[in-house]
Amino acid sequence: MEDPTLYLLLAVLTGIAAIPFGTLFLKKRKDIFEPVYWASAFFLLLFVVRAIFDLTLGSAFLSPPFDHQTVQAVTRAVLYLIPSLICFFIGYYSNFGRYVARMLPSLPVTWNSERVSLLLPLLICVGLISQFFLIQHLGGWSDFLDDKQRALTEPGQGYWAAGVSLIPLAFGVALTRCLVNSTGWILTCAVLFPLVLVLGLISGSKAAFLGPFLALLVSVHYLRRRVNLGVIVLFALLAILVFPLFNLYRQVGTIDRMVEAVAELPNNVFGGELPMEELGLMLVRGGMSRFLGIDSLTYIIRDTPEVMDFQYGRTILGTLFAWVPRQVWTDKPVGFAQLFGETYLGHIFYGTGTAAAPTLLGEAYLNGHIGGMVVVAVLCGVFVRSSYAYLIEQQFGQPAVFLYSCLFIHLFTFWERSIDGIVVATLILLCESSMLILLMGGRRPQNINRL
Repeated sequence: MEDPTLYLLLAVLTGIAAIPFGTLFLKKRKDIFEPVYWASAFFLLLFVVRAIFDLTLGSAFLSPPFDHQTVQAVTRAVLYLIPSLICFFIGYYSNFGRYVARMLPSLPVTWNSERVSLLLPLLICVGLISQFFLIQHLGGWSDFLDDKQRALTEPGQGYWAAGVSLIPLAFGVALTRCLVNSTGWILTCAVLFPLVLVLGLISGSKAAFLGPFLALLVSVHYLRRRVNLGVIVLFALLAILVFPLFNLYRQVGTIDRMVEAVAELPNNVFGGELPMEELGLMLVRGGMSRFLGIDSLTYIIRDTPEVMDFQYGRTILGTLFAWVPRQVWTDKPVGFAQLFGETYLGHIFYGTGTAAAPTLLGEAYLNGHIGGMVVVAVLCGVFVRSSYAYLIEQQFGQPAVFLYSCLFIHLFTFWERSIDGIVVATLILLCESSMLILLMGGRRPQNINRL
């Protein structure tokens, strides 16, 4: 990597991604949970920090020394990311997002406390029943807890997982209610919050475990008091610690082995068997192993059309197929994330059933080259902006903050998802949360306290 072109392009990309943070200091009313800051930071993590990680330490996907073809692919990937990110900002900062928000129907500003008290136990029961059937579908408790790699990749669990997601949504409703009305604190803090954390832990999903913490921060920020940057840093540290634990859980396969490995860690560190430098390197590798980012985009640019021809929109058909239960359509095509793992990254994922993160822009490139990347980037910018404008700037009631707190993680992690994955997940969330708002929404009060 003696050619300085790649490093220059990375510097330019970093400067563009930092634009929202520069404008933050010029604003009189700063909102740390405006999604553009999180989307920019996540973009930097996936495509700049990860690139530096690959260039220095190396990974299982990209590791120096690189051959000439890979060097060219990495350079082209960073080059294509520059106009894509610019177009995302154009979509976000244009007035089109606000225009879309004004076209959407208004939401109730409060919850109907009686309906909430009546329906929350029902949601919890439906979620727990769905969790039970999901565990049975995956082979029972033993297989669910001790064969986590298979449990996370087994097909046919989408609708059961949607039922389980009613419990985090119930937590979001209860949380936004008690933050304003001081009602239901025991149910929220002593029942629902521990329950969603336990379900997130046994699911093996980092997002399912960290999601309730993020929803808590967003809800408190808008309905009670502003959350400062120090709290965000603590959340980031929690994520850094959680990532290696969940990775270890997937590798060893059982909770008992994971607990044993964690219990032996202090002895290995203080006993001299594991130096602090190696522990730090292990944490860095454990954290960065989750974010393929530039790796996936590089593989797609380098190996298209040899591994897979340009698709011209065919991968997006997965958004239609996903709604058909696999129990009805046994030969239903797999999602693009799994197809990507078995083709472009077949030397690592073939036969495992694991879905690898292709990145939204990587799949957009596969469907329409650089044109596909910039079009998808603009659409994402408009969607992210319209979500923030509609729920926070325009609505700003308890149901709106509830929906925003649930949707928030999708508003910045979309960069690493497949198109069908992010569309289906977002639509399921919007359908379920809209149903809850319709059933439990209250009347609009005279005065609304805005941030």
